[in-house]
Amino acid sequence: MHCIAHRGFAAVAPENTIGAVRAAADRADAVEFDVRRCGTGELVVVHDETIDRATDGTGTVASLPLEALAERSVCGTGEGIPTLAAMLAAVPPAVEVHIELKERGLAADVLATIDRADLPARVVVTSFLLDELRTIRERDPSQPIGLLTSHRLETPVTTAVELDCAALGANRVRCLATGIVPRATAVDLEVHAWTVERAPTARLLDRRGVDYVSADRPIDV
Repeated sequence: MHCIAHRGFAAVAPENTIGAVRAAADRADAVEFDVRRCGTGELVVVHDETIDRATDGTGTVASLPLEALAERSVCGTGEGIPTLAAMLAAVPPAVEVHIELKERGLAADVLATIDRADLPARVVVTSFLLDELRTIRERDPSQPIGLLTSHRLETPVTTAVELDCAALGANRVRCLATGIVPRATAVDLEVHAWTVERAPTARLLDRRGVDYVSADRPIDV
């Protein structure tokens, strides 16, 4: 089983920052972070629609220029919100990268940024947004993608197969309490479970057939 550092192990580090991702690389097989578009058009790494929770500033990401986001302090560290390009450049070469698309209209620019980064390890683009995953698949048939599934999606495995996904992500409870894992593995989908905080839960998921667990802190899996 593999461990994904969710937002760079957000429970023990300033989430979605270069510092967090670099530190997490020593304890994880993959690092995960979120992408949005800021007010001046650049792709930036931030989870929420606003910067109010994670920084010392306020406002929506979509309305703020890159310069203002870079000047904000994430979780009191003095480190600003990074661009996607800067984050990819900072990821250690042996670590997988999982990029979640948080809003529509990002797919083409995310693909271009990944291509320019020329990363040696695997990069997986994930999203709850089916249209974004379809765009990725249409533009680059070789790019690994992962469908993140909510309870509103009634046929997650079928949808992931139709999108030609490499992976299917689901809540840990759903992975343990339903048949989603065996259904996914039967059609050669990797299964990624979130968010796991305890090693015993990770071991249960491993026995269930889950391939990756996403965690907010380092765990021994």
